[in-house]
Amino acid sequence: MASINIEAFANAIDEELKKYSAEVTNAIKKQSADSMKELVVKTKETAPVGKRKKHYKDNITSRKTKDDNYGAVHTWYVKGSDARLSHLLNNGHALRNGGRYAGTNFIGKAVDEVASDYTSKVEAIIKNG
Repeated sequence: MASINIEAFANAIDEELKKYSAEVTNAIKKQSADSMKELVVKTKETAPVGKRKKHYKDNITSRKTKDDNYGAVHTWYVKGSDARLSHLLNNGHALRNGGRYAGTNFIGKAVDEVASDYTSKVEAIIKNG
């Protein structure tokens, strides 16, 4: 009967788990970048367009705010002074004439679509290694 060195066995398992962890982390980082690009595209498509020459949707973008061995964080935002409009266009606001703009919740709808897709793809990445 062959004998197994416990330390060598433990080191082999540890090495394989490190490889698996690195592969999964890199795949999730790539998927998060792809999902953020998709979120930017969806919000640009569904953002309300007003009468101004400079459109709000043209300033929607994202950036990577954190990247380390454990994952990456991407932030959706609106460039410039149009950033103040995000809350008003999404949730509604009072108008000058006393009326009310109801809001479209375009950000929330896009996030819900992308987040459910992102979650299922991350689960598949973890299962498939």
